[in-house]
Amino acid sequence: MRILLATNGFLPEIGGIQAYCYELTKNLTSLGEEVTVLAPGVERDSEFDRKQNFKIVRTKKIAISRLAFFSILKREKIEKVLIAHGSHYVRLASLSNLLFKIPYNIIIYLEEILPPERRKIIQKSFKRADRIITACHFAKEKLAEIGISEEKIVVVHPGVNPVKFNPGLDPFPIMERHHLEDKKVILTISRLDNHKGHDKVLKTLPQVLKKIPNLVYLIVGEGEEKETLRKIVKNLKLEEKVIFTGKVNEKELPLYYTACDVFIMLSSMEGFGIVYSEANACGKPVIGGRIGGTSDAIIDGETGLLIDSFDINQIAEVLIKLLTNPGLARKLGKQGRWRVERELNWERIAQRIRKIIRS
Repeated sequence: MRILLATNGFLPEIGGIQAYCYELTKNLTSLGEEVTVLAPGVERDSEFDRKQNFKIVRTKKIAISRLAFFSILKREKIEKVLIAHGSHYVRLASLSNLLFKIPYNIIIYLEEILPPERRKIIQKSFKRADRIITACHFAKEKLAEIGISEEKIVVVHPGVNPVKFNPGLDPFPIMERHHLEDKKVILTISRLDNHKGHDKVLKTLPQVLKKIPNLVYLIVGEGEEKETLRKIVKNLKLEEKVIFTGKVNEKELPLYYTACDVFIMLSSMEGFGIVYSEANACGKPVIGGRIGGTSDAIIDGETGLLIDSFDINQIAEVLIKLLTNPGLARKLGKQGRWRVERELNWERIAQRIRKIIRS
């Protein structure tokens, strides 16, 4: 089947949506589908695109992306449109369905459906979709509240590449670069946005350091909250305990997971949180907030721990618990790895989505 995947996020830009769209495309292609990707132009995209075995069309402006959308439909004789994290593409898909009878499916993470001002647009543009694939049950509930028929909504959790992310990777380059030898390391990988919870972890550190003085907090990513977080670090006198790495390249990303003891992200609203599964795939225990789609990503007490992400004392208690109980940490990480191998690997996820697309 000739498929157009239109998205606002795609590798080599780092992020959960970007990884999702890339892995889905790669695996659908391996299953014999002819996929053309329409995605934004980003830094170093030409070098990246040349290495892929599927077509990628990049655009810099929304106006041009609209023209490219209809051009691809005609040129590639598209049979099915798949929209992932691209609200303006949903309207185009609805229009193309009306004009040309080309069916479309929509992949929803969460944040794109939360703004109240989008309610009417969603009701209208989602109406013609064959299926709406959500990353978590919380997103399904939100769509149902908006008025989307539950019969159209299918929950399919995002996957992870268990070969790329695995416990056998050698973290020595990362340990050496950041001087992590003989340290207990907690890690957050995400955009530095105000809802990701970095500030809560930072405010917990003085309490945790009393029990674990050799603790180091690695923060991987860039974003608008970087200076705010640096001020918190300075005010709490944590300069020697917190490392801002900035962006890291895609090849080194798995090594950061293997270099940590515990992965933590206390997002106040998460569609799923692929980073939790990536950390689990590397055999690491994870901590997340009991809110949004995080409870789909973390099985509490089995692959990680769900907590009240606004309770500083509870955050500290759980961090100390995992960092001082290596047996429990290994157990959670091992069970998380097993879940990835069994359920959350991209080969299985792509097969499910392919079946939905073809139904």
